[in-house]
Amino acid sequence: MALTTLSSKILKISEQEAAIERIKATEQVLKESLTVPETRDLVKNIKAKYLTSEQSESKEVKVIIQTISSGLSEMTLANASREQLQSLQEILEQKLNEIGKLIE
Repeated sequence: MALTTLSSKILKISEQEAAIERIKATEQVLKESLTVPETRDLVKNIKAKYLTSEQSESKEVKVIIQTISSGLSEMTLANASREQLQSLQEILEQKLNEIGKLIE
């Protein structure tokens, strides 16, 4: 089942290349008698080879953006102490500087 996720669409490669990857993976699973968790790890490693780190990291960034957007309401900030607000401001400024350097 996990091997079927090695499609050309998911790996962003040609159907022929995806078929070769599926065949190699299937042969490895049979040859080494891999368990289901081991097969999932193999599939995960094959996907990692084709998918860029940007694609996998974007999910993390998306979660962070959603957390900040929904978690930092005006009410939440109004209930925070001055020290907490200053600490938050320092952290956010530092992160904005890091983001700015990456964007440049």
